[in-house]
Amino acid sequence: MKKTITTQEELDLLTRIEADDEIIIKTHLKLNARLAVFGRIVIDVGLECRWNDGFIVSMDGKSSIESWGNSSPSIESWENSSPSIESWENSVLRVLSSEKKLSIRAHGFSVLSLPIGISLDLQQEKTCTVLRRQPQKFLDRDGVPVADGKVTLYKRVSADFKTQEGTRNETLWQVGSTVTHPAWSPEASECGEGKFHACSRSYFADEFRSERGDRYVAIEIAVEDLYEWPNPRYPHKIAFRSGVVVGEVDRFGRKK
Repeated sequence: MKKTITTQEELDLLTRIEADDEIIIKTHLKLNARLAVFGRIVIDVGLECRWNDGFIVSMDGKSSIESWGNSSPSIESWENSSPSIESWENSVLRVLSSEKKLSIRAHGFSVLSLPIGISLDLQQEKTCTVLRRQPQKFLDRDGVPVADGKVTLYKRVSADFKTQEGTRNETLWQVGSTVTHPAWSPEASECGEGKFHACSRSYFADEFRSERGDRYVAIEIAVEDLYEWPNPRYPHKIAFRSGVVVGEVDRFGRKK
């Protein structure tokens, strides 16, 4: 199905582009939430993304993203996704992360901001600008906003809001509760005991559990209660000592 988006209201209702769909954005709009792309999106005039909460999330290896005009999309590629990306005219494209090789074609006077070390097939015209970003700390790298010294991170939990069910480390993540680790010692290893774990996006938690009926919760955590490992094996996960379970969310971090 081919559809043209011309109003902010239409875009705000769009959360997912299916494999057979092509969405064309014809006016300058703002992406206020994460957009899952299985098919094709063409940004014809302009699409503004705030780094912290507006993302085009490429979900499938056959997905295609075109950026035109003065648009400034942020893109995450994950799971088995290796999207085809093209930037044109004066667009500013920021790739946040990718677990697979990306194919990018840059035209006109477009600007690309890419993390160092990303696997990339890049073809660019001489008029384009490519900026390579140095590795960043967890919060900056994953675009997690800090407000009053606190951040919101995510966990995947059971249908009854538990993790590590049936073990000595079983923990209840009841909405509204404050959960504090009884034996905080995060330095020994990235995985295992001595800390709680949370992810920058709720869907990244899928890597660590996948039981039927699972839920996602958002947790407010003081920055001083975080612990980041050097050279992490799981870059979207971080340790924390204590946090407040502020609510249940969906797979894309939206409140339920």
